[in-house]
Amino acid sequence: MSAGESKYYKEALAEYQDMDKEDPDAWDKRISNTGCYVENLALQLCHAETNDWRQCLGEMKLFKDCWQSKGNDQRVGTVDAKEH
Repeated sequence: MSAGESKYYKEALAEYQDMDKEDPDAWDKRISNTGCYVENLALQLCHAETNDWRQCLGEMKLFKDCWQSKGNDQRVGTVDAKEH
């Protein structure tokens, strides 16, 4: 079974579809704008239930692949150490 078929992914997809019917809060909007809301939520749901990242490697890969495919690597910059 692929991560896209996992119970966490299906649960996240259902929650995303429900959220889309409501007025999402600022956090949900930010995550949704990455294009990887469902993948992010599936990873969170997996970890919350298992409390073990090793059991969520499929969800982690799905999120990483989505993040990179949407060009989000450029969204997150590092803070220059001189600013501190």
